[in-house]
Amino acid sequence: MGHIGHWKLDLSCAYSLSVAGCTVKLKAPSQLPLNASKPVDHAFASFSWPVHFFADYAGNKSHPNHFSQDIVNLLYKKTGAHPHIRVGGTSADRAIYNETQDQSIILSEESGNGIPNKVSLGPVFFEGFDNFPDTPWTFQVNLANNKADRLEHALTEARVALSHIRGNLVAFEIGNEPDLYPGDVRPASYTVADYVREWREYADAISEHVLKGNRARAFEDGVDDDGHVKLVSWHQYASGNQDWVRLQESFMNHTATAANLTQYIGDMDVIHARNPNITFLLGETNSDYVNLNMSQVEGVFGSSLWLVDYLLFGLSVAPQVRAPFYGQVVAADAIGRHRTVQVKSLELDREDLSAYAIYESERLARARRSKALKVNDALKWAQKDLSYETPVPPTQANI
Repeated sequence: MGHIGHWKLDLSCAYSLSVAGCTVKLKAPSQLPLNASKPVDHAFASFSWPVHFFADYAGNKSHPNHFSQDIVNLLYKKTGAHPHIRVGGTSADRAIYNETQDQSIILSEESGNGIPNKVSLGPVFFEGFDNFPDTPWTFQVNLANNKADRLEHALTEARVALSHIRGNLVAFEIGNEPDLYPGDVRPASYTVADYVREWREYADAISEHVLKGNRARAFEDGVDDDGHVKLVSWHQYASGNQDWVRLQESFMNHTATAANLTQYIGDMDVIHARNPNITFLLGETNSDYVNLNMSQVEGVFGSSLWLVDYLLFGLSVAPQVRAPFYGQVVAADAIGRHRTVQVKSLELDREDLSAYAIYESERLARARRSKALKVNDALKWAQKDLSYETPVPPTQANI
């Protein structure tokens, strides 16, 4: 077959309701363009699980969550890499370990945003890590705790977590969204310098009393020699539950998606200039930061289309993006198992359609468009008779 300079792909209205009465022609260079992404981490389709849902998502030794296991294994089969899972969030900054507690997790009444005000973790909670033996983990310890014994509580959490995660530990994350600490869990006068001092105190203590002597793979590259920082994690949400949020304008809108993600390019450049070995990632991200009363945009097929666009555009500007599962299967298929994969977003100058070129060893391999999914196939998948045993729910109580 002769060499083809460009791959032309026609998308007609038969595949997308938002493209009415027209054909869109895409052109992708056959050789990798200079502005394509860096080689993609095949574990890009990963997860961030809040602590207060971890017992549901992971289960425990006697009641593992087979549905979650199947999801994680499916992504591994498609990409050849086990998805990374970060366990943390605001609820992790409200969590205290209780070694005498029989229940996996005890939650207080929820606050207005659906997050429990207090979280108590028992030993059974950490059995959930054992249900995913090949998964790379990041575990967040509680920094928000302002009691006198707060550091010892954090060290205890870290020790128990490491006893289950063992060599699959990527990093310990210290605290969650500290920019919200002043006036809440810290004095209103709390500054960045105060945060850095506390962070270093916790990092020094965890390195000395938890990690020293452990050969967890995340720290084999000299974290104790060159400093504590392994990665920089930002949190990104497309919106909240404001009255102006709409499925088409807020999510199924490529211009909005691109604007949400390109704002981090400057930060990535600064971090890379200081230390190219530090990973920048969106460690907590989703369509909205409330997750309450948003079924009109979350529980619909358009949410999956948004995530396909979000993940693939994220890959075109940064190696790692983590988000929920809805569109991750499509994105995993786009990336595949080839050793060196890079992504280029194709400019279409329209908000309702997006497309991406996938390169393997710097040659065009395939293209993906986020609005040309086969709805019938998705419906057939959703209607399959899947039988999973529900894990034992956590105990709800006022504490």
